[in-house]
Amino acid sequence: MRRWFGQTPARRWQLVAALSLGLVLSGCASPGGPGPSALSTNPGGSVSPTPDYPDICAPVGADTSSFCLRLTLAAIDAARADEHVGPMRLPSDFAQLTVPEQLFVAIDRERVDRGLAPFPGLSAALDHNAARGADSAQLPPRPGRAYSSVDTEWIGDVANGLDADYQWIYDDGPDSGVPGCSRGQTSGCWGDRDIVLGRFGAKHLVIGAAFDPTGDTSPDDRGGSSLAATLAVSSSPAGPYAYTWKEAVAAMSAGTLPPLRSVPTSESDTGIPDPPGNVAPVPDYTRACAGNGIDDSPRCLDAVLAAVNHAHALERIPAMVLPSDFAQLSVPDQLFVAVNLERVDRGLPAFAGLTTSLNRNAQRGADEADDPPDPGSSYALDDAEWAGGSSNGLDAVYGWMYDDGFDSGNLDCERRGAPGCWGHRKGILDDFGSGANLVMGAALDPSGDTHSGDTGGTSMAVTLAVAEAPARSFTFTWSQVASTLPPDPH
Repeated sequence: MRRWFGQTPARRWQLVAALSLGLVLSGCASPGGPGPSALSTNPGGSVSPTPDYPDICAPVGADTSSFCLRLTLAAIDAARADEHVGPMRLPSDFAQLTVPEQLFVAIDRERVDRGLAPFPGLSAALDHNAARGADSAQLPPRPGRAYSSVDTEWIGDVANGLDADYQWIYDDGPDSGVPGCSRGQTSGCWGDRDIVLGRFGAKHLVIGAAFDPTGDTSPDDRGGSSLAATLAVSSSPAGPYAYTWKEAVAAMSAGTLPPLRSVPTSESDTGIPDPPGNVAPVPDYTRACAGNGIDDSPRCLDAVLAAVNHAHALERIPAMVLPSDFAQLSVPDQLFVAVNLERVDRGLPAFAGLTTSLNRNAQRGADEADDPPDPGSSYALDDAEWAGGSSNGLDAVYGWMYDDGFDSGNLDCERRGAPGCWGHRKGILDDFGSGANLVMGAALDPSGDTHSGDTGGTSMAVTLAVAEAPARSFTFTWSQVASTLPPDPH
């Protein structure tokens, strides 16, 4: 009998974020800058995001997914309601904008909705200026004598432009981590908000923004994202513009981004729905594969792949294509490939590779016929999966992805609607972010299953994680796999 355990993803990044939020810099580069807007009173204190989007979006690096942005938008709307400001309207294609464009639109939206003049556009010249700040993880330099009322901003460990807007406008007070802002010292409080909502006037306003996804050099966030902006008044019209407020307004008239106030229980953190029920394998590959032990035969693997692609077709996603040497891969490497293909085929980033430390972690799960243990504080997010009785890596992933609801082998789904139902699938499709911080471990004990009725059967486990720092060494990488796959026709 095939059985599987899975644990709820464990996120540890809240403490890390509390430390890294201190690395938010704002500066007024010229005396007599715009100062705070009389049209907007600062909140009485930092506003905790509701929903708690930082606990759902990727814990490290950029996350411009629509799901993350919609949750952040809902948190902004809730914070605005406390100020009696209406909901924020963003273009429906907001997720397709670059992070600097997102920041520009969000800043203008905050200003316009409070009766302040918008910045007409992103200036190519000031974008270049802001890039110097993003690349060096500090405030951009003064852009030159052609600009007055210059203000600059920098923030690290930020997911997207809307996240930066939330932190600058609603989480910039005491206990937010902003330098010079605490219960006992308030000189630095709300400085970012005062800049964004400053009275720059209405003539020749200009803004530049830049994003470096790995530019942060801060000790706690080295290799993390870095976002900088320069806000100013130009002595003359400031074109050319890389993106304009008129373009954003036109896009809003065609449709707006809907906020998302909570994660549906029937979806992963990336917005991918659970199947309505367990998907019986078509064809029934259990008839083609050996009854026990490992079976890497073409007959078995072809049947499992056909069943996977039947399940893919039901979700209207592309058919899975395995590397030609899949049968020759070790079971841990098969698990790595199959998990990544399930993500990539749905447009999610792949895990960069298998690491020695997480392979050891997964091995403990395989040897103990249980979920691998907590891999430790070096990881911002982790999820663990275990499967017993599977014939190969693809078989285990089929169970986790398509046979994980009530009346399946999922030992955490003993009743309909139980929190553990589809937990393995949600873990595999979670919002881990992207890049070299995305790491994985996988392991096999060919006779490690100790559960009643299955003693001596196969035992497989994986650990999926986001490392606090980019991994530098892998035992097997996604780039090795991707080079053997046919080009993506999409």
